[in-house]
Amino acid sequence: MVRSASRAPRTWGTSAGFGHCPESLRRVVDGFSGPWHALNAAGAPREPYDCVVVAVRTLSDLRRVVPMHRLLPSAGRVRVALAEVPPWATGPMPAPGQSDAWRHLADLRITRTATGWHLDASFTEPVAAGEVVTSVARGLLGTGRHMSQPVIGLAGDHADEWRPGDANATPAELTLPPPERRDAPGCDLLLRLDRDRDRDRDRDRDRDRDEVRAGGAHIDLGSGRDHADPGPLPPVDEAVINPIGFKRHPTGPLAVLGPDFAVTSGSDVLVRLGPRGELTDVEVARLRNVRGVVIPSSEGAGPATIRMASGSAPGLAPGPVAEAAVGTVARIVAGLAAAGVPVITRPDAARDAVLGPELAEAVAAVGEEDLASDLRREETAIRLRGIALRNHGAVARWRAIASSAGLPVPPEPMVSVLLCTRRPEMIPFAVQQMERQRGVRLELIVGLHGLPAGSVPATDLPVTVVEASGGLPFGALLNRMAAAASGTFLAKVDDDDWYGPDHLADLLLARLYSGADLVGAAPEFVYLEPVDVTIRRRVGSERFAPFVAGGTMLITRAMFDAVGGFRPIPRTVDGQLLEAVQAAGGRIYRTHGFNYVLRRRNAREHTWQPPVQSFLTSYEEQWRGLVFNSLMEDAPASSPAYGRRK
Repeated sequence: MVRSASRAPRTWGTSAGFGHCPESLRRVVDGFSGPWHALNAAGAPREPYDCVVVAVRTLSDLRRVVPMHRLLPSAGRVRVALAEVPPWATGPMPAPGQSDAWRHLADLRITRTATGWHLDASFTEPVAAGEVVTSVARGLLGTGRHMSQPVIGLAGDHADEWRPGDANATPAELTLPPPERRDAPGCDLLLRLDRDRDRDRDRDRDRDRDEVRAGGAHIDLGSGRDHADPGPLPPVDEAVINPIGFKRHPTGPLAVLGPDFAVTSGSDVLVRLGPRGELTDVEVARLRNVRGVVIPSSEGAGPATIRMASGSAPGLAPGPVAEAAVGTVARIVAGLAAAGVPVITRPDAARDAVLGPELAEAVAAVGEEDLASDLRREETAIRLRGIALRNHGAVARWRAIASSAGLPVPPEPMVSVLLCTRRPEMIPFAVQQMERQRGVRLELIVGLHGLPAGSVPATDLPVTVVEASGGLPFGALLNRMAAAASGTFLAKVDDDDWYGPDHLADLLLARLYSGADLVGAAPEFVYLEPVDVTIRRRVGSERFAPFVAGGTMLITRAMFDAVGGFRPIPRTVDGQLLEAVQAAGGRIYRTHGFNYVLRRRNAREHTWQPPVQSFLTSYEEQWRGLVFNSLMEDAPASSPAYGRRK
């Protein structure tokens, strides 16, 4: 009897992010050299395979695969190779959710490579490989960063860049309506990237009408290849292009965007961006040490016109980068700004039309002097990233797109501000701090701890007053206040601290890009009232950390309810809530502290007890008197040394 040779396993592979560095792909997955298939609805395989290999260069590329996950075949083995990750990323531990695939798991191996990770999962029967990939992405980056509604249909080359991380998206073919989903239209809005739009504009317009009648609204976007008509920018994926890992004290000089979209510092090439201006988490991590990036203009550029001091950067003679599609350069500017990497550039009418007036004006106002000191550089970076993320972030852009298409858009989330006090003289001051908040829907919940009901001044804010006797523990009163709140988020503030006008809006933004359950700032700037000194403490920010200032905490209602709220004790309720969130498996993120100045009086007047002298043992900078940074005020800072003195 002759034993027949066993057949070779049938392996199907797809990759993302290696277009401008194909040589890297061969080194990523051992034992499989292709062929590599493109993810598109027209060529989606139907039959199961023995093994599916998904190779991605960065987390950004993994997020691009997720909206196309339904195009991956089934397999008994799924391998996910992640070539490179930034320093802040964790390992690819899957978050299964309700996927049936993981009930059939037989073996799971997660291996650290030199620069990334490799996951190898085997199952007792074929499972949907796309569900495995989605679980890996969810475990790496969490949820809560994108809108699943409206349901978007994606068709055409690079359409996956428009809805990163959205597993609820519908892959579609360019020439056919999206497939139905459970007896409903396949999508609410069809986005089609058609490379031949300019050539066949009239024909496509007629076809568009047919597609709209087939179900769902429709938006047609060009490829952006035409210099005169660059088309809109893909949104910035805030889950991976964000300030996480920002360095307060960079060690490198200014860098320059070169002709081939390489960012250089002197003769060193720091990163080389993709041909469409793709910026990933890996490139951002490699640029963290530069003081900023100079972007040449397509309207002729030179050192003088970009407000650079002589000798501070290489000459910026017009070159191929100036002749490139302005939409590509605009995408680079928006991505760098959103990541907290300051940019310096001169106005460019074509590029700025794509960026939008707010971001265009903001980047045009940046000069070398704004990046000279670490403090002013961070102020500049915070301004730019807030504008970029609020205008070009995926959530913001899709809200605008859906609204312009006439689709209903859910309201912005409500923030319930918890203000608990036993000092009637501080209530008008504290209410004023919340009245100046902008860019956020809020309600004010005032807890009067042993005070009469008439202590709250008139205000245009919606206010709910909760009264309690002075003997009720602080944490118990806070829980009563939370029970009276209606917001999606709860924000705790103190009655004697100062808050910048973007305090709450920036906390919501940090929650969006971090995906954390609780966000806050460190007590970075402190006014020591007994000695009349303002200090800046050595506290790291833009990172996941176990501690944030109690007067800056913003927590999701879901996590607050999951941990049972505050402990009903008189002191340390903030620290106890932080511990409870971590014990429940939640994540805490610490954003910048430029919107908050802690007022420190004598220790006995605070629930947080360290004395004033302890703040003087470790600080970076100090100023005589009460001094604010420029982000604490609506107007620019008036003091040339630092900020505005009160």
